[in-house]
Amino acid sequence: MTLRELSASSGVSITELSRIERGLAPHVAFETLALIGAAVGLAVSIRAYPNGSPVRDAAQLALLRRLRGALPSGVRVRYEVPLGIRGDLRAWDAVIDGVGWWRPVEAETRLRDIQALQRRIGIKSRDAGVTGAILLVSDTRHNRHVLRAEADSLAERFPIRPRDLLATLRAGRPPASGGVLIL
Repeated sequence: MTLRELSASSGVSITELSRIERGLAPHVAFETLALIGAAVGLAVSIRAYPNGSPVRDAAQLALLRRLRGALPSGVRVRYEVPLGIRGDLRAWDAVIDGVGWWRPVEAETRLRDIQALQRRIGIKSRDAGVTGAILLVSDTRHNRHVLRAEADSLAERFPIRPRDLLATLRAGRPPASGGVLIL
């Protein structure tokens, strides 16, 4: 799609589109981005990340406590662990530390958008240079239904079955790859 075509479809001027495309528009209104996204067939969404002290809801805190309780005393759980990239505010919800190994954990109390979730974990894993992230999911009827329905799409990034992953972690051993953990 040319800038002229995009401008006609979105109602955003060619000049503004060119500035956005070249990274010369430091402050672009969300409405403008939504118009451009709609013109090319994309839904634009916003994510907010905490700046300063992280705030988690009670359900996520309870889920992370269940994780700590499911592991042996020789395995440590750290919470809100930064990716380790200077200036990057993203963090893993938790990191499990064993003797000579560690695995990042993303905790989800209610599964909604599996593609977005996998993309977010994939990007964080890539940027942090890690493999074998663990997806920690609350044990609810809804989440089990979503996991069954999306088993094929989750299998590549999270190949270890929940029961096998939990047994490996309880033994204090590092999982060979990523997996889904249901607690």
